[in-house]
Amino acid sequence: MIFTVLFFGIIFRLIYINQSLWLDEATTAFVAKMPIYDFFTKFMQADFHPPLYYVIIHYWSLIFGTSEIALRIPSVILGTLTVYAVYLIAKEIKIKWPIIPVIFLATSGLHIYYSQEARMYAMATFLVSYLILVFIKRKWLFFSIILVLIFLTDYVSLLILPVLFLYIFFKHRNQTKTFLIANIPLVITFLVWLPILSKQLVAGMSIKESAWWNILGTVTFKNVALIPTKFMIGKISFDNKILYALIIIIISTIFIYVLGKAKNRLNWYWFGLSLLFGILLSFFVPTLTYFRYLFILPAFYLLLSESTSKVFVVIILFINIISSGFYLFNSRFQRENWREVAKEIGNQKIVFPNNSQKEALIYYQKSNQIISIQELMTNSYKQIWLSRYVWEIFDPTDSTRLRLIDMGYNMVLENNYNGVVIQKYENKQSLPQ
Repeated sequence: MIFTVLFFGIIFRLIYINQSLWLDEATTAFVAKMPIYDFFTKFMQADFHPPLYYVIIHYWSLIFGTSEIALRIPSVILGTLTVYAVYLIAKEIKIKWPIIPVIFLATSGLHIYYSQEARMYAMATFLVSYLILVFIKRKWLFFSIILVLIFLTDYVSLLILPVLFLYIFFKHRNQTKTFLIANIPLVITFLVWLPILSKQLVAGMSIKESAWWNILGTVTFKNVALIPTKFMIGKISFDNKILYALIIIIISTIFIYVLGKAKNRLNWYWFGLSLLFGILLSFFVPTLTYFRYLFILPAFYLLLSESTSKVFVVIILFINIISSGFYLFNSRFQRENWREVAKEIGNQKIVFPNNSQKEALIYYQKSNQIISIQELMTNSYKQIWLSRYVWEIFDPTDSTRLRLIDMGYNMVLENNYNGVVIQKYENKQSLPQ
């Protein structure tokens, strides 16, 4: 039965895999095309992610290209392998029906979403899941290797390390020395990478006073609550906030009841302590965006699977299928649609606030049509597009739009492509009489 579930898990992860890249995925595509030397000497020092995923995508794209599908296939593969890892873990910890957490993860709306994304989160979840598996089996050589790979893939996922240390210290103290020895390769890798990591930290901390800092995931009730909420219902939401809150309360009650019956301490450490340490870390460096904690989603489903009630299993599966269906078959819940933005602007020019967040349109071959507000001072256009994408962060005084108006441009159209808002302006002074 496991292979049947894996088969359908792959199918779910291939549905609409060709949807538009969103901004961060476009960054992945941009990096994939960079020479490796430039990647390490120029890009890495300003980015706050480790290099491994990018390096893999770079060499993958040399063979398979940088289409939307090609860039996302590695995440599909890793996401599916994570589902299988959960099956192996469930068997090791003697869950009565080890196929149940497999079905839960295979149908999870959130896991399907990030198994279709050209970013490092599916890879980090894959690595953490197999780290847990080799930890249970006490295969310390593999543990050491995977630990290094996690560090080089996603910094936040390394929160699993203190979690496992505490678990082995309190539950198997006689193996603490072996555990610490297994960390030596990680320490060496850390010291080698430290010069670049320190520059990344400096670059990251430089935005502390900006609005961008809060979006990265500071400690707020909303950011904390969104993590279990998205675990339960995936990417869907409702415009009616009262209805949304009511649905979440009902679903949360069910999940909390089922989780209350879970006893496995390792899974509780993996899920609960990782989240707790993430909250504590976010008082200093913001990390509380739910997708950064995808690596604890397998623990969440393993805990839920300890319930022997078929009724609750069916309810959770029903919720998963509904949430996944909304995402897969309703474009509203899919990614930012920069591809349609590129089609909409055609051959016309577009201005970005502060000349930033352009990677997606560059990917869709519109680099020559992106201009700065300064260029409009010397070149007059009959029609111009203005990107309103996250303008509140990069142009909080709305100066770009106001300058367009001062130049005689009037807005004639506004379109929203899944969160990417663009406005069309006409300059009446340039139009023929």
